[in-house]
Amino acid sequence: MRTMTEWLETARAELNRLELPGWLIYDFRGLNRIAGRFLRLGPGMLTRRVFLFVPAEGRPTLLVHAIERGSLPADLPVDVRSYSSHGSLRSELQQLLPQGRVALEYSPENAIPYLSFVDGGTLELLRSLGVEPVSSGELLQAFSAWDDAQAEAHRQAARHLLTAKDEAFAWIDARLRAGNEVREAQVQDVISAYFDAHGLEYGHAAIVGFADNASDPHYAPQHGSDRALARGDCILIDLFCKLPGENNPYADITWCGSYGEPAAEHARLFEVAVTARDLGVKFIRDSVARGEYPRGCDVDDVVRGHIEAHGYGAHFTHRTGHSIGLSAPHGEAAHLDNFETHDTRRLLPGLAVTIEPGIYPGPYGVRTEINLLMRETGPEVTTEKQYELIRVGL
Repeated sequence: MRTMTEWLETARAELNRLELPGWLIYDFRGLNRIAGRFLRLGPGMLTRRVFLFVPAEGRPTLLVHAIERGSLPADLPVDVRSYSSHGSLRSELQQLLPQGRVALEYSPENAIPYLSFVDGGTLELLRSLGVEPVSSGELLQAFSAWDDAQAEAHRQAARHLLTAKDEAFAWIDARLRAGNEVREAQVQDVISAYFDAHGLEYGHAAIVGFADNASDPHYAPQHGSDRALARGDCILIDLFCKLPGENNPYADITWCGSYGEPAAEHARLFEVAVTARDLGVKFIRDSVARGEYPRGCDVDDVVRGHIEAHGYGAHFTHRTGHSIGLSAPHGEAAHLDNFETHDTRRLLPGLAVTIEPGIYPGPYGVRTEINLLMRETGPEVTTEKQYELIRVGL
């Protein structure tokens, strides 16, 4: 984890790269959850509004209420100022902030809600002082980039996922061949047991869906209400894990199969999804080759466009992919999304995302999910690609 001095240096470098005069990190009692990653102000009681202004040039300034100034650590690498009345707060902000563009955790029209943590009243106050709020989204990407150790931890997690996936499908096949029932929650337990045996973290159990349940992207089977696998059913397994440690990132994959030979429509759905997935990878690779890191929304358009062209657009009901995080599979960097949100952030080196097109018309549902780690030269596919449905119980 970066020290406060280190992340301030990174922030200044990004502000200069983006030609922004400064970044204002604002919080009030945890309203801005991103601010908590940066406002490392010790165990003191902070119950009033807090502002940290990081200029592109010069020393940062922390503005806190006067009654809370004494609870701050003495060695902060910032200047500290205080306010007391609402009038003095306005006066201090007027002196502290430049006229014009300032980055905040704000998204115009809430286009990217993952970035939108500054309340409307505070934005009104800042605008009245001559500040033009702009999104800190691109700036924050620098803090989501993985180092080499994190990239390797992700690859190790990905290898565990592939092994757990193989064991789950092998377990299903063996049970069916022995004439035994297979239920969704049982498969979920097989995967969880593998993760537990290898000391992996996974937040919550894998998604395992048979038949119509595979058409619910966030289906969560429960013992006693889950479905038994029947011949001809599709199978969808979405699993994710990470090595233990707060700085280690997740890996996240989805694979599909069928009990017996797949129906023609099931196979067609999967083929369309696979082709869409690979078109997304190609678009990213070709964009980087042209000297441009693509926006998440543009990758979504390419993948979604292929599915729509084959008549399944209404059945692709989520974004194409998400950034991969450390504390959860879903991270805070650019998502491949021009559907749920309009994510204009670029896929920069060091960032990692999933590509996971899904088609869910019922009674079949398919999703094919891989992970990409962005490099200077283009995307590294860190997980195996599935091209054929896994047949079990033949």
